[in-house]
Amino acid sequence: MYKLIGILCILAGCAGWGSAKAGQEKERVRHLRTLFHIMGQMRSEISYGKHTLPEICLLLSELNDDCYHSCFVRIYERTREEKGGDFPEVWEAEVQACLKQLPLREDERETVAELPKTLSFQEEGGQSGRIGLAEAFLEGRYRQAEETCENRSKMIRSVSILTGLLLTILLL
Repeated sequence: MYKLIGILCILAGCAGWGSAKAGQEKERVRHLRTLFHIMGQMRSEISYGKHTLPEICLLLSELNDDCYHSCFVRIYERTREEKGGDFPEVWEAEVQACLKQLPLREDERETVAELPKTLSFQEEGGQSGRIGLAEAFLEGRYRQAEETCENRSKMIRSVSILTGLLLTILLL
């Protein structure tokens, strides 16, 4: 009886772990899609709206996602308090704090966090071009992750269940 309960607990734990990992893959796709749309909105606000980066952060704070909303509000408030202070440093600190707990890869985080450092152009065409490069990078990652997400989720679930079966056999 105890062995049966132990087997069920091991299988349930491994299946739950696999489902959690598969959920992280789906979350990564969702965040990449959101960041891709943020970059697109930033590029269009610079090109067509002729807004500054702190103003764009205020516009981006209207996002429904709590993580990004609070991040952009803090960036806008800190740059306003410091009278336009060092925007790249404020951006990098706040964005890194926001993205560090998200299931993104390191190069994806760095692309977003270090974005203002590459915006040294005075004219909006150069700035929107640099943001366009980051947008293209994130779009590629988003499309790739979206295509492989379902297969990776199935593989992760299968491996987790097989791991549970292996553990069960070893412990019998």
